[in-house]
Amino acid sequence: MRVKGALRARYPERVEQLKVAVNAARRSLREPPAPRVADENLFWDPPPRNFALRPLRAGEVSEALHARLDEADLAAMLERLDEVDQARWRDSDESGRKMLALHFCVHYGVPGVLEKTGLSDVEPPADVTSLARGSLAAGGSFGYADIVADSLREAGHPLVAGQRVLDFGCSSGRVTRVLATAHPAIEWLGCDVDRGAVEWAAGAFPGVRFFAMDPDPPLPLGDAELDTVFAISIWTHYSEPAALRWFEEMHRLLRPGGHLLLTTIGCHSVQVHASDWGNWPRRRIAEAATNLYTDGFHFVGGYGKDLAHSTASPDWGQAFLTPEWLAHNLCPRWAIKQFEVGRVEAHSDLYVLERRD
Repeated sequence: MRVKGALRARYPERVEQLKVAVNAARRSLREPPAPRVADENLFWDPPPRNFALRPLRAGEVSEALHARLDEADLAAMLERLDEVDQARWRDSDESGRKMLALHFCVHYGVPGVLEKTGLSDVEPPADVTSLARGSLAAGGSFGYADIVADSLREAGHPLVAGQRVLDFGCSSGRVTRVLATAHPAIEWLGCDVDRGAVEWAAGAFPGVRFFAMDPDPPLPLGDAELDTVFAISIWTHYSEPAALRWFEEMHRLLRPGGHLLLTTIGCHSVQVHASDWGNWPRRRIAEAATNLYTDGFHFVGGYGKDLAHSTASPDWGQAFLTPEWLAHNLCPRWAIKQFEVGRVEAHSDLYVLERRD
C-alpha cells in the first residue's frame, strides 16, 4: 500500500521530517562508515539514555501521589541519598523532584511512605522481566503513568471511577501498579505474552487482574468490555499484518467511544537516529526512511528468533509507521484524537484513538 497523496498533504510536516531523514541517509551512504561498537546484526540498538536531555516533569499521577508526602518524609529521604541520586536531585527542577521524591522514598525505605501513598516497594526478581531497575524504577513508572493519564485527559477521556482499563503488553506491571494506586476506583487489567512477568505481577499486585495472552488475537475478554486500552511500546514491534489484526481486536474490545492510547516510532525516530544519535548502520537508516516515505510502514522482523522466549515470532520485531498509514488503515472506524511527535522520551510518537461505531 502506497501512502495516498491526499494523506501526505494532510500531514505536510511528516513529509518534511522524512526528507530530512532521507537526505541524512543519502549523505551517510556517500561518506566513509563511522566506527561502530554495536553489533550490526542486531535488529535494534536502543536509543542512548541521557537524563539531562529528558528532564523529568511531574504529571497528574505524580502530583497526586506526591501530595501524600510531607516535609518530614522529604527530609528523611534526603538524608538517605547516595552520591548518584544526590546529583540527580540537584540537577532536577521542582517538577522533576516530585517524581524523584516518590522513587527515592520507596527505594530508600523512608518510614511510613508506603502506608501514606499506597505504593509498593516490591521489585521483580532477577529471573522476571523488568524494563527498569534501581532507584529510578522503585515504586513503578511514574513517568509513564503520567503520560497515560495526562494524554487521555487532554484527549477528552480522563481516567475516572468505574472505568475498566487494560494495560496491553503490561510486562511485570510497572505502569499499572502506579495507576492503580492513584485511581483505585478503576478496574485495572493487564496482559502480556510474557507469562512469567504477568504471573509475578498477579501475585505482587492483587488489585489488578493480570493474565497471560497469546501472540495472536483474540484476548479472553468480551465485546465492548473495555473503556480504555493503553499500549506502551507494543505497536513498535508488530509486523503490518499483525498490527492490523490487533487494531481490529482493540476495536472489538472497546465500547463505542472508548479510547486506545499507543506509542509508535516513525519519521521522528529515523530522523534522530540519522542525525542526533548516530547509532544505526547507514543502510538501515536509508531503508527505513525510504519505506516510510513510500509505504508508510517499515518492519524488521524476527525478534527473538534464536531465543526460547514468548515473544519469538516472525511478526514481532521493530516496526515504524506514519500517521498517514494509520489514518489510511483505521479511519473512519477510529478517530485520531491526539498525535504528538516524540512525546515519549523524545523518541516515540503518541496517539490517542477513539473507537467509533
